[in-house]
Amino acid sequence: MSEKVLEVKNLIVHYETQDGVAEAVNDVSFSISAGETLGLVGETGAGKTTIALTIMGLLPKPAGCVISGEVLIDGRNITETSRNRAKQRKNDRMMRRLRGNDVSMIFQDPMSALNPVMRVGDQISEVIRLHSSASRAVATQKAMEMMELVGIPGVRFKDYPHEFSGGMKQRIVIAMALACNPRVLIADEPTTALDVTIQAQVLELMNDLKRQFNTSLLMITHDLGVVAEMCDKCAVIYAGQMVEHGTVEHIFNNAQHPYTQALFSALPSLDKDVDRLKSISGLMSDPMDLPPYCTFYERCDARCHRCMELDPPLTESEPGHFVKCVHFMKDNGAPSPKEGAAAAEASL
Repeated sequence: MSEKVLEVKNLIVHYETQDGVAEAVNDVSFSISAGETLGLVGETGAGKTTIALTIMGLLPKPAGCVISGEVLIDGRNITETSRNRAKQRKNDRMMRRLRGNDVSMIFQDPMSALNPVMRVGDQISEVIRLHSSASRAVATQKAMEMMELVGIPGVRFKDYPHEFSGGMKQRIVIAMALACNPRVLIADEPTTALDVTIQAQVLELMNDLKRQFNTSLLMITHDLGVVAEMCDKCAVIYAGQMVEHGTVEHIFNNAQHPYTQALFSALPSLDKDVDRLKSISGLMSDPMDLPPYCTFYERCDARCHRCMELDPPLTESEPGHFVKCVHFMKDNGAPSPKEGAAAAEASL
């Protein structure tokens, strides 16, 4: 069995605000092995970025709170759930050593991730000097090598971020993230701000570097095409919960949760000639007022009376394929998803 580099176990994260408590992440668990890529898929506000920030130890304080759960890197728990300030400071010191060295993150907007008044080469070499005993000269040489590795001439070491295009800035951010050869790389929608051609180049570059360094990758995206291109496993997140989890083949060839099926139905197809794409009706549940039953109930085409009676657990529908739906619970007394959809349609 492959070594598990990153494990997230029963993670619950809340944002405590003046307006109330937002339940951003609700009992999420997954793992990534060495050299493996997991795609986190879901619409805006589903909790994907909160999961990434929790792993990085960058939750906004004091609002963001890890209520319970564990995040393990190479078997070491890096999560601090205590409100004790001394323990929090100790955990913060540990995370400063880990960030950039064991786990790194590529942020969605490269312009906000780079210091606009600092040369890009200095920003890369700073990471190297923080996490090693390298001299300034050695760090500079390594930074230039990293720039060359991501396709940017080393002679541009002294250029500022505004002198680069969007795609080149993203390459600089990737070079910074990989400068210390981290075990885990988190990419938070790294191609959202780029045009289609540059997106393909950046994704190909990330794939090549992942194979070269044997890095484990957590790819956060709402683009199912990116998941198909990059990932080995896929987890679908809805209202802070994991509703379906399996290999890419499981999700793409046998999507079982009604939300996952709705995501695929909303995609354009070359095989079908339609006037309008199918959309998912309604809005995602308010994280400050989540129902005690299935959070997708109000928008689901396959809902039945059982869906309002409980919050279903993740159930293994086939080896390695997990679904959070009452229709896949054993001895649930509920109709199948297709029967449920037909009954819901008939009641409209």
